[in-house]
Amino acid sequence: MSDNLLQVLGSKKEQFLIYNTLSSLVKALEGYYTTIDLRNESSVSGLVTKVDGFMNVEMEDVVYIDSTGIPHFFNQFFVRHRNIRYVHVPEELSPNQIMQEQISGMKKPRIINKKRTFKQLRAQRYQKETLRSLNK
Repeated sequence: MSDNLLQVLGSKKEQFLIYNTLSSLVKALEGYYTTIDLRNESSVSGLVTKVDGFMNVEMEDVVYIDSTGIPHFFNQFFVRHRNIRYVHVPEELSPNQIMQEQISGMKKPRIINKKRTFKQLRAQRYQKETLRSLNK
């Protein structure tokens, strides 16, 4: 599950959203059958195949139940993020465990050492001198 988070995402904004919102919880449901309640009082049940950072969901083997209760069957289905009301977590999964796995699997941001300017080097040198004088 957590290796899904490590794959390269489409944009920096999408990657930020995966790491900093609850869309990571929905992303962890990839490969599981679940139900998504939509804002128009209908629901979609099927296999979650892909979730992006914006929480758009692609599903397979879908049963779409409209607001009147009539089922419609689809091989593939796309749910746009703004149409989602609730995402049901399957009973065999614990939301706490999923979030712990997602957090532990996240990469730490890489710090790129840039060349320091003269002002930064001078400030760092003065800071070190001040710390040395305080320690004496």
